[in-house]
This record gives sequence, C-alpha cells and structure tokens, in this order.
Amino acid sequence: MKTMRKITGLTTLIATLLVAGMANAAVMAIITKAGTGQELKGSVKWQATTRQYVIQPEGSPVQYKLSPSDVAHIQVERPPQLDSAIKQVRSGNYARALPVLETIMKEYTMLEHDVTAAQYLAHSYLKTKEPRKAVAMCDKVMSSNPKAAQDEQFAGIYWQALLETDQYIKLNKALGIAIEGGSRQLAAVAQIKRGDIAKQKGDLDNALIDGYLRTVVFFQGIKSVQPEALFKAAQCFEEKGQHSYAEKMRKELLSSYPQSEQARQLRGGA
Repeated sequence: MKTMRKITGLTTLIATLLVAGMANAAVMAIITKAGTGQELKGSVKWQATTRQYVIQPEGSPVQYKLSPSDVAHIQVERPPQLDSAIKQVRSGNYARALPVLETIMKEYTMLEHDVTAAQYLAHSYLKTKEPRKAVAMCDKVMSSNPKAAQDEQFAGIYWQALLETDQYIKLNKALGIAIEGGSRQLAAVAQIKRGDIAKQKGDLDNALIDGYLRTVVFFQGIKSVQPEALFKAAQCFEEKGQHSYAEKMRKELLSSYPQSEQARQLRGGA
C-alpha cells in the first residue's frame, strides 16, 4: 500500500513538474532589437517576474535579456497545434480545444501567438457559459501585453465578455479609449458594441443611432464590420415594428455581403 502511495505521489510530482516546464518552455524565435536592428535568433522565453525576454542565440553561450521596449519586432514560429485548436472551436468542440489553447497561452506568453490563442480561448469560455473566466483571462493577457487591447478580434471578444457580465463602466471606458485613440477598424468594432450595450438595456433607439446605423454610415469603408452592423440594425428595426427599414438593411446585407456569416443566417432563417 505504501509502495502504491509512493508511486502515486511520484507520478503527481512528475506531472506537476512537466506542466511547470511546459509553462516556462522556450520557443524558437527571431528578435529584432530596437535602435540597432540587430537580429537574435534562438530559443526565447518570457520571464514574467522581471518582465524580460530571455534569449539564447543559436551556437552562442551568451544569454541576452531584453525588455519589451528593447524589442522592435519578434517573429515566432506558429504553434503546430494552434490551427487544429481553432478548427475545434469553429466546429463547436470547445471542450477539446480548451486545454490546448490554455497550454499555448502559457508557453507563448508575450510571444506573438498568445493573443490569437487568447481570442479563441475567450470565445470558448463564452460559448460554454463562463464569461467571467473570459474576462479574467483577457485581463491577465493585457496586464502583460497592453497592445493586445489594440487587436480588434481580441478586443471584440473581451468586450463581449464584459457585456455578458454586466460590467458596463469598465466596458464603456474601454470603448471610449478605442474610439478616441484606436485604429478605424477598432473604433468600428467599438461602435457596434456601444449599440449592443444600448440594446441589452432595451434602448433600441440608441442602439441604432449611436451603434449600428452610425457604424453603417460613418464606417462604411470598414467592410469587415458592415455585415454585423446591418444585421443588428435590421433586428432593431424589426423589434421597433419598422419592417420596411428592417427589410432595407437585410437587402443591403444580402446584396453587398452575400458570403458573410450574417447573410448565411438570413438565408437559413436564423
């Protein structure tokens, strides 16, 4: 019995060490130093305690430590398991994707692909009805990498998680920053989310005026957001009983963006 307990304890210890090792594993990358343009190619890992990159160049005994401000660009080979995990998320197999994405986030912290993994991980948390997990995870990513908030796909998922947890003050602050100082693409996504806030509160007029229609008119050059804005505008007009306007939105969506997810929803009667 004692022998079995020892084996079990040893197995647990080994598993713990392996997981810890994976979380701190170095990956191959090319770092371009700011100012000099010097390229360092080798194994790289992010040291959270000192907030530095630790680089071991190929064939060199010298180890470099660089802060994010010392790095002009970092190029990291895409994790082979990331694309398969994304496919699992898109097909609705969230339980299978979750552990893979969580591992990638640990191994690739501040190493380019953590933001993509975080985006799909947050999406999976939302789909499995765990929005608070999504918020906590996104907050953790942004605490290490504030630039993640400028990625419109990551930001969009994060804002949705804040909306689903009724964190309106925090959400409105983030949207204001995005609209005032972000890219046009990010501002367009934020404008739609403002519409979502108003709609969730039952204010259909503001959802249209300050959200969806504003996006359709003032961000018409940002084609990636137009299908969602048109679709949600049509929904609002329907709820208001203004069916002719709703039909106008639907026709524009189907004619201009026939391959979009929202157009497929309309054709499928969703």
